[in-house]
Amino acid sequence: MFGLHLLDIFAILLYFGVVVFIGMMANRRIKNEEDYFMGGRKFGKLISVFLAFGTGTSSDTAISASRETYRAGMAGIWIQLLWLFITPFYWIVAPWYRRLRVITGGDYFQLRFNSKALTGLYVGFSFLSLMFAIAVAMTAIGKTVEIVTVKPVQELTVEERQSVEQYEELTQLRQSQSERTLEAREQSRLEELSALEKAGAVKARYSFLNTSVAVPVIALIILFYGVAGGLFAAAWTDSLQGILILLLSMLLLPSGLSEIGWFSGLHEKIPDHMFDLVSNATASEYTWYYILVLIVMNLVGVVAQPHFFATGGGGAKDEITARVGMVFGNFLKRFTTIMWGLTGIVALALFGDVIKDADMIWGYATRQLLGPGFVGIMIACLLAAAMSSADALMICGSALFTRNFYEYIVPGKSEKHYVLIGRLASVALIVGAVAISLYFNNILSLLKYIWQLPVIFGTVFWLSIYWRRLTVKAALTAVGYSWIMIVLLPGILPEFSWVAGHAHKEILAQPNLAMLYMVGFDLPSLSKPMLMTINYGLQVIVPFLLLFAVSLVTAPPERKRLNEVFARLHTPVCADENEDRNRVRACVNNPQLLEKDKWLPGSNWEFIRPDKKSVNGFLICIAIAFAILGFAFFISRLTFP
Repeated sequence: MFGLHLLDIFAILLYFGVVVFIGMMANRRIKNEEDYFMGGRKFGKLISVFLAFGTGTSSDTAISASRETYRAGMAGIWIQLLWLFITPFYWIVAPWYRRLRVITGGDYFQLRFNSKALTGLYVGFSFLSLMFAIAVAMTAIGKTVEIVTVKPVQELTVEERQSVEQYEELTQLRQSQSERTLEAREQSRLEELSALEKAGAVKARYSFLNTSVAVPVIALIILFYGVAGGLFAAAWTDSLQGILILLLSMLLLPSGLSEIGWFSGLHEKIPDHMFDLVSNATASEYTWYYILVLIVMNLVGVVAQPHFFATGGGGAKDEITARVGMVFGNFLKRFTTIMWGLTGIVALALFGDVIKDADMIWGYATRQLLGPGFVGIMIACLLAAAMSSADALMICGSALFTRNFYEYIVPGKSEKHYVLIGRLASVALIVGAVAISLYFNNILSLLKYIWQLPVIFGTVFWLSIYWRRLTVKAALTAVGYSWIMIVLLPGILPEFSWVAGHAHKEILAQPNLAMLYMVGFDLPSLSKPMLMTINYGLQVIVPFLLLFAVSLVTAPPERKRLNEVFARLHTPVCADENEDRNRVRACVNNPQLLEKDKWLPGSNWEFIRPDKKSVNGFLICIAIAFAILGFAFFISRLTFP
């Protein structure tokens, strides 16, 4: 059935049954908005670790890591491993989300700036970024299910067989074109088949379950248990799914390495440069400077991610739980990233001559290397990875819509009413993600787009935490500029004929690079990695400059409102809610209490002196990051057995 063994179908149905049961059980604990959107702020360390691990780990993280190493060698793991040296900073920022005592990022921006316009923009940005993040996961699992359930030749229809034969002919013509000049007849045939491929009439394969079927089915399952149980269901299922994700990271390697002759056989088949962790500009884009700018850009953007206000520590029962959950959940992901990258190298050695679409490699390896039952377990693991991210992101998105949009226009309703609206918003978010997934249908193009989106509000968030002088007008200016440069212009510039027909259209399609090119910079002489480094660097630097410049020429924000924000950030969370509320209120009423912990008392800068727990924890995290990097280097150089 569907190209799967009965054991495989049983494994998948068993997984679906368990997560749906968890959702139904979690539904009994939902009493109010805080329960539905934040899990009642009751999560302990283990649940927090798996919540952070599950939310940050999706099927696309496994598939994109293996995809990039398949394409660019071990340096390709930086598509996910770039977060390695960002993770120690989570030890510093995790308490922020707990101390702010808000449910959503929209709550924070409204509290800090008292601007419905800025809050509304944040809600819109968050919905867009969450839809794209969920779409990435769905695209990855859809492509894998598609190739795992591929039809054998004898079950193809006449039309399907003709389409596959035409694809093989197209592949041969493209190969010939790369080796010699085609004859006129061949060139005409190449153009004809290429047009049919673009229209979807020529395909490499046909499957019992294609992406357009698999993605909506997965979405329905996520909606069923996620809408019922809220963040409780997401956290509990993430514990199960976290175990399956760990299994996912190891499942293909034993059989793959065994077939190729283990590590010694792997190095015989793959060129040495493919095992370099840092590449050069001619081999791939993952040069040291491109990796560095990606790390900086993501560090700036990640703090404003909408789900961090819940899964980044906001749902934890105390600050140390927030830190442990956020840091070690993400370190667990960094370790598994290395194993996924190694899987891509093993797949290249085994199937490099067969698979040209790197997005398909995980599914093809699953079909070739795993037996009945294990294919179903692999699909269940990938489903777990996709659903563990999508469920939490869905709940965070619905919280934003409900609290920071709907409650503004329909105030005064009951908690039960707002939970219902949150559930309906979850449905809308998932439907939007499905539409994006089916439109893009390419994992890397989705990833490189969503890398940039968090920067839009990330610059504002960082400066709002550390600089009292930041104004709402400056924030709106920077957000507007970033939206134009990251979302609007890159979308419309390629449509202009003078850009599309230009010899350097890749440069002119990016507004930052286009401006530099038009004022005389010799950008065409630079490598692609250097161009991307410059582009991403400007997307971070210019908004910060705008924030400073506009803030200094506009009226400072209201001091009383600022005291409320920074009183929360200065006051550690207390388990007793009444006592916690009283401590915050004492700091609000006596702002001088806020000055004693600052490095620069009396100034607009809010650099709080770190305690030993913060310093020692951060240094330990740095050491762990280097240890994980060392493990990656060890694995890439291992030549025995």
